[in-house]
Amino acid sequence: MSESNAKSAPKEQSQVTEEGHFHPILLSDEGVKSSDEKEKTSSESEQKLQEILRNINDETLQLGDFLSKENMLVNELCRSLTEVLKKLDVSFNIPHQDIPSGKKAKKVILNEQGHLSITGEEGEVKSAFLAEYSPEVVMAVLWAVIPELAKVISLYRKRLSARVGFFEGIKKELKSVAKAIVGNRDENSQATMGQTRNAAKETPKTEGKS
Repeated sequence: MSESNAKSAPKEQSQVTEEGHFHPILLSDEGVKSSDEKEKTSSESEQKLQEILRNINDETLQLGDFLSKENMLVNELCRSLTEVLKKLDVSFNIPHQDIPSGKKAKKVILNEQGHLSITGEEGEVKSAFLAEYSPEVVMAVLWAVIPELAKVISLYRKRLSARVGFFEGIKKELKSVAKAIVGNRDENSQATMGQTRNAAKETPKTEGKS
């Protein structure tokens, strides 16, 4: 081995040694950075999850309020509709294809008692107060019934107007007849009373003898 080779060998060994001591330090720094990044990512994920849970909680509270309000409104609407149907004594045949639960039904009827009857293809009948059905069914029924109800109310108003006109005409005529009859009766009564008074005046008084 030459002297130059002998001198160069320790340098290579020194480099290896230095590199051998250096790499673990570099790996250690990368490990620390990687751990910090994981903790940061985990913390951010946890914050996002907590924020999502808070949003879910807020939405759930609002959902509960809306469900309660919807239930109250549906019951009030169905009771009011039933009062109108009873007064008009009317029921409605509803196209079964307009009802979510009536796709396979043969007949759908809302009667004057506010009950919705759904007759199935095999003849089975489901009947319950309208408010007991789902809000989707109630909404579909209202969409189908309200336009027809408006026509029925208009017709009822016309019939009522005709009856009122008839009663007013009869009342006027009867009032005239009653006035004529009662007036003649009063005149006859007054004439009779006058004749009686005149006869009493003309009758001579008898005087007693002494």
